[in-house]
Amino acid sequence: LHGLTDAQGRPRVLLLSAGNINDMTMAGALIEAAAGRFDRLLADKGYDTDAVRAALARLQAEAVIPSTASRRAPIPYDRTAYRARNQVERLWCRLK
Repeated sequence: LHGLTDAQGRPRVLLLSAGNINDMTMAGALIEAAAGRFDRLLADKGYDTDAVRAALARLQAEAVIPSTASRRAPIPYDRTAYRARNQVERLWCRLK
């Protein structure tokens, strides 16, 4: 999950899984591992599920996730904050 980083863009929580596992299978465990330590989550459209949004709402964390094309009524998100997600993408590119 993107967005579980500190002010300098460094990951605060990192869970590894097999390369052939969908990222969504780790979403719940990652949110739980970071519980109480973040106020918003930046993630790509792949994480636009009602379950992820509900988990974030329970933690009173903002979901900065663009809606998928299949969502009937798109959910607004902070586009400026979403741009910061690029820091995390660059981290993964360096690690690869």
